[in-house]
Amino acid sequence: MKRLVLVMVALAMGLAGCRAEKAKDGLVLTVWETYNTEERALFLALAREFEQANPGIKLEPVNIPFDGLEPKILTSLATGTAPDVARVDVGFLPKVAIRGALAPLDAYGIGAVTSELRPVALASCVVGGKTYGLPDQVNGLCLFYNKDMFAKAGLDPARPPATWQEFIEYARKLTDKRAGTFGFGMRNSLWWSLPFIYAFGGDILDPEGKCALASPEAVAGFQFKADLYAKYGVEGGAWRAGGIRDDLGFQSRKYAMVFNGPWAVKGLESAGIDFGVALIPGGPAGYATNVGGNDLVVFATSKHPAEAAKFLMFMASKDVQARWANSLGQIPVNAAADGLIDQTKYPYLKVFMDQMKYAKARPQTGSYPDIENAVNPEMQAALDSKKSVKEAMESASKLVDAILAEEAALTASLK
Repeated sequence: MKRLVLVMVALAMGLAGCRAEKAKDGLVLTVWETYNTEERALFLALAREFEQANPGIKLEPVNIPFDGLEPKILTSLATGTAPDVARVDVGFLPKVAIRGALAPLDAYGIGAVTSELRPVALASCVVGGKTYGLPDQVNGLCLFYNKDMFAKAGLDPARPPATWQEFIEYARKLTDKRAGTFGFGMRNSLWWSLPFIYAFGGDILDPEGKCALASPEAVAGFQFKADLYAKYGVEGGAWRAGGIRDDLGFQSRKYAMVFNGPWAVKGLESAGIDFGVALIPGGPAGYATNVGGNDLVVFATSKHPAEAAKFLMFMASKDVQARWANSLGQIPVNAAADGLIDQTKYPYLKVFMDQMKYAKARPQTGSYPDIENAVNPEMQAALDSKKSVKEAMESASKLVDAILAEEAALTASLK
């Protein structure tokens, strides 16, 4: 599959010239985006403003369902119909970057904007020392907690747990197995486990690029997560087949605490849940969280990379990011916009922004989806007590190293 993608990219380079690139009154940049209805309304308004400020450039936005974007991009690379710009998941960017499908942007003056961006957001765009996009959205997990359940358990709703030890103490008070309520509900996947692993000093890869999931720190982090269910009895089995998923259980007041992100706020407010948002408790290595989001990229087949890069810089600029955050309640990727945010409108936004200070980006490997797919069953085996955590993490580490070796061989063949 990986070599097939390489052939597709090469074919796209040859066919790109067949595309019509000019409009009667200027050049056209096709933009594939995955915004939801609310986001897209603002995006289209911003696109028109960009056109007005740059009369020679027209934007042609095309909305594509999020789940359908990646296969559509891969098909477009084979047929020479890739857009100029696309909004892609942070995990997808390196996959196409290492295959030569994206244009590096460092030569187009992006430094004027990148110096202002949140480092953890910009990190998702850098592969092999080159910048292949600019961040469009950044998010990560925080601790959500039910204030009513806190109060009924004799806990102060204004003081969420600050450490993992406090978290266990709180969760025990919030757990009533006879009533079917638990202190915590959690998901099983590598990404959702990273706050535990990072907080205990672990990581996915070591400085040499080898898998570090079998390190004592990473094992300790995942062991703590597994113990919340198996040892402490404060997690309600949200991760189990047939279990009530964490977000649904939080809404039904089955779980008093869960991890979630900015995307969950409006739904919880609409459901009438009296909830709070806090930093994920700190562990031996301090506070930590994971990173998700989307980036805007320019394809190597674009005939107008400089103009496309200009549009990306516009979208990542301080003023645009301030408007985006104030309109949608999302974390600005541009840290210079922080002082322009109306935090009274979105009181939870400051917590998410503070959590980003402790966020850690995933390794920029094109095989990250494969890594998740390999690791998740091993983690499930540990949670199911079919393997010890140490055995599961050692097995996962071997699988990841094999995946990384395959990617390294592919990368070498492209040089």
